[in-house]
Amino acid sequence: MSATRRSPAAATEPPPRAAHPPAPLAASDAEVNRYLAAYIMGVANRLANGASQHYRRRFNLGMSEWRALMAIGTSNHRIVREVAEMADLDYAAASKSLKLLQARGWVAMEQTQRRGRAALASLTPEGLTVWRQVRDSARRRHQRLVASFSAEEVEQLWSLLRRIEQHVPDMNAED
Repeated sequence: MSATRRSPAAATEPPPRAAHPPAPLAASDAEVNRYLAAYIMGVANRLANGASQHYRRRFNLGMSEWRALMAIGTSNHRIVREVAEMADLDYAAASKSLKLLQARGWVAMEQTQRRGRAALASLTPEGLTVWRQVRDSARRRHQRLVASFSAEEVEQLWSLLRRIEQHVPDMNAED
């Protein structure tokens, strides 16, 4: 029997551990991240967590409220359904966010007769001030994110992401 051959009893034992544990696998090299959708979701989660902490700490806003506020800020009046669509929120989350923003005095809600039971949301003067601060903060964060890219690369990235977004229904279709 050679010195390197293991006995039958030793064959069931795990091999001896290396003196140093293996280096951690980079997230981008992990099997789960070899799927583009999973990788994008992982990056998005990290971006969302950082944004959530930032806007919560600086403005006491959750991400749903942030998205609703940003959607309203681009127009004088938005119905709740429009806010939900623009902010990529479901109707219930948009409605809840608008009520929270209204309670803070940043959004005014007005029932309309022309659009059935729809309510119009608009920024109050204080809400407009907060919206500008939040928008400016978002722009600074965005600039930090794309700082290492040329303007052409940023446009190319937007183009590629829009193409991916167009194919989400195809990916989510049943096999």
